[in-house]
Amino acid sequence: MKRKLMYATLAIAGLFLGFGCSTDDTLTDYEVQKMIDQSLNNQWTIVNINVSKSDWIWNDSKSQWEAIKSLPELTSNIYEQGAQLAYLFLGTQGSDEVQKLLPYVETWKDGNGNIFTETISCDYQLGSPSTVAFFIKESDLYKDPDAPQNYAFRIVLLY
Repeated sequence: MKRKLMYATLAIAGLFLGFGCSTDDTLTDYEVQKMIDQSLNNQWTIVNINVSKSDWIWNDSKSQWEAIKSLPELTSNIYEQGAQLAYLFLGTQGSDEVQKLLPYVETWKDGNGNIFTETISCDYQLGSPSTVAFFIKESDLYKDPDAPQNYAFRIVLLY
């Protein structure tokens, strides 16, 4: 009986030591991406949208810059049961480019030392075709003529 208890104890200790000594318990970027792709079953769409400086229109009643773009890929199924994510690219592609999730909020100081916050965001609307509206709004509600710029956005639709 003592011998069986000793063997059982050694076997359990061996299991703990064997599993506890693993040094590689992390996933590679490739493995994570593969898991995401498999879990979504390839049910996602990426739409890149460029908004030029001249596309922005000032909405005086809401004190914000607006640019509305067609988004026919947005179906009622995606709108009602999926997810929409929007990103803004800042910087120069291949150099210092970064991708920011919307809403993007940045605090600035103007030439007079006044501090304000600028928010870039978006809304989605179903229709024929569906649309995405991008907004630039200053915390002081000022119509900053330098706010509208050429912006590159990425919309990710998950369904």
